[in-house]
Amino acid sequence: MNNKKAFLDPKTVLDYSNATLNVKLWKSEEFLINKYVNKDAKILDLGCGSGRTTFALYEQNYKNIVACDISQAMIENAKIINEDKKYLIDFLVADATNLPFETNTFDFVLFSFNGWPGIPLEKSRINALKEVERILKDNGIFIFTAHERDEKEYLLYYKNYLEECSEFTYEKYGNFIFKNENKICDFLHLYSKTELIELISNNTNLTILEIVDRDKNFYESNEVKKFSDNTTFWILKK
Repeated sequence: MNNKKAFLDPKTVLDYSNATLNVKLWKSEEFLINKYVNKDAKILDLGCGSGRTTFALYEQNYKNIVACDISQAMIENAKIINEDKKYLIDFLVADATNLPFETNTFDFVLFSFNGWPGIPLEKSRINALKEVERILKDNGIFIFTAHERDEKEYLLYYKNYLEECSEFTYEKYGNFIFKNENKICDFLHLYSKTELIELISNNTNLTILEIVDRDKNFYESNEVKKFSDNTTFWILKK
């Protein structure tokens, strides 16, 4: 899987560090995690960035947490914060398409803030889903987020950033290729709901429990909305 330059960029790392310290869990994330996950669950925070969700979960008394991200820069930053807070969380660099964990290890896997649809190449996104299914225990829960393709507000907001980028020309939109605010090439696939339901059912045995539009169901703070626009939660069960 491509280690995207956007998540090696110092400004991006700084933005995620600020979110780790100041944004923490969204109200929607907090509600859904508390709904489906016990406090003693063994948790993998996949695509953890600098630990925004990781540290917030730990502070809510979820203590059995492992966190990983493909970005060395993000993980190094998370380790600094972890040491400063004196928390007991394992942070490691890992690829979501080839996870270094044994089968049936985790009760809950979280892939927050559109991390999964940001994986370049559909075959890699499918591999990541299969890896999550493999490492989940029976009845384990997987929560991830994905923008919907027909969300007009998102398309309007990002229209000035959409352009061809030679780094990602091997996929097209539905695959969204754009430059982010820091003018660094990034990638995000926007799925239609039907497309994503079919992809999950055709490639895994995971059951879809809920599909939840964040901003239609939760009131998020200005800090959250500044850090992230709307997204849709997918709650799956093994």
